[in-house]
Amino acid sequence: MATYTIRVQTMLTEDQHNVLMNCAQRAQKPVGVLVREAVQKVYLQDVERERRQQALNRLAALNGPVSDWEEMEEEIIQAAIGG
Repeated sequence: MATYTIRVQTMLTEDQHNVLMNCAQRAQKPVGVLVREAVQKVYLQDVERERRQQALNRLAALNGPVSDWEEMEEEIIQAAIGG
C-alpha cells in the first residue's frame, strides 16, 4: 500500500463540496480517496501510458537478432533443457 506523505490543499465551492461529500457517502469512501482516485484517473494514468508507450517504442527500435519462429523455438527448448 502506498504511503502518503505530501499534503495538498485546495478550495472548493460549497456546491462542489456538497457534491463531493455525497459522492463519498455513496461510494463509502473518504473524500481524500475520491480525490486521489480522480487525480490518478485524469492525470497520472495518461502519464503512465505515455511512459509505457515510449518504452515499447525503444524496444521496437532495437535491431536485435531475430530468427524465424521455428529456429527460435528450438533455441528456447534447448536452453530450457540445458542443451
